[in-house]
Amino acid sequence: MRIGIDARKEWDGGIGRYIRNLVSGLEGEDEITQVHAWVKPGSEMFRKGFGSLRPHVERAGLYSLWEQVSLGQKIRRFVMDLFHEPHYVIPLFLRIPLIVTIHDIIHLVFPRTPVHKLYAYKQIRYAVRRARVIITPSEFSRRELIKNFPEVENKCVVIFHGLEAFFSPEPTERDKEIKDDLKLPDSFLFYVGNHKPHKNLQQLLEVCREIFKGFPDLHLCLTGARGDEGGTVYRTACRYGIEHRVRFLGKLENEALSTCYRHARVFVFPSLYEGFGFPPLEAMACGTPVVAFATASLPEVIGKGGLLVQPRDGKAFYQALFSILEREDLRRSWGEKGLVQARKFRWERSIREHLSIYRQVLSESSV
Repeated sequence: MRIGIDARKEWDGGIGRYIRNLVSGLEGEDEITQVHAWVKPGSEMFRKGFGSLRPHVERAGLYSLWEQVSLGQKIRRFVMDLFHEPHYVIPLFLRIPLIVTIHDIIHLVFPRTPVHKLYAYKQIRYAVRRARVIITPSEFSRRELIKNFPEVENKCVVIFHGLEAFFSPEPTERDKEIKDDLKLPDSFLFYVGNHKPHKNLQQLLEVCREIFKGFPDLHLCLTGARGDEGGTVYRTACRYGIEHRVRFLGKLENEALSTCYRHARVFVFPSLYEGFGFPPLEAMACGTPVVAFATASLPEVIGKGGLLVQPRDGKAFYQALFSILEREDLRRSWGEKGLVQARKFRWERSIREHLSIYRQVLSESSV
């Protein structure tokens, strides 16, 4: 089986984690003879290629008409059985079966501008009409897609993502060194993600303002920098008078990320909209208790492995957080429950399910 995949978003948050694991997983399957991966210039992971992987550089910018034309032209130079687009902007002029993964429709629900919403709508509509099969990472995303595009119901399937082995409760030799380099506080809450409005960080800071009163040594550590998109976070912390207890850690590599998960008192995730939700899953895999809102895909991912409270209910969020911080037995109990839930998500199973979809599409195409 010869597969093509658009891997240019290999380092783009959750989509990037999905792409990297999908490509490496497919490359290890005997029935996959070639994986043609289109990458951005300077791609470290795919630059040289390995095994069945055939990397190709695509210089066209993301979210441009030229990327759709250019990529479509280049795909036709190679013999492939199908093409998998892990995002909703698909190449034009494809002559082989297309599979599309749509992680969420965030750009329709929380658009930056009406123009951005119109662009996203047209691109998603074109993608779902052209695709033989549409993959979503959660039942929530599937329902959202069907609600907006009812015609896709019979060709939309759910395949959950997985977890890498380095997200583990077991400490590593470099944990202390990483903690020292990052200057991590002894006691901290941890948040992972961008700072866009739907992440609801303002409400998190409101809760922290109250929580800090009862726990004078507690801090909040966030990935990202002060100037990240939606960068009102630091100014809000200043307005609440808690800026000295809020730390911005910047972008963390996987090793440092897993160290932070392991050493956090609680992982907090106040997001209002997720298509899947890697961060709470990663935190659970590291044995850290999770407090999040019961919204979007999060009940599917977190399940009974974390404390889920009603969306936008700051008081309930505060009470859940306070209970874990106050009682070590609860903290241990929720950490153990999270480990049980996290074990359900494995890339090996996800890859097998992707392969099953590929076989189905090829079988239908040959009829």
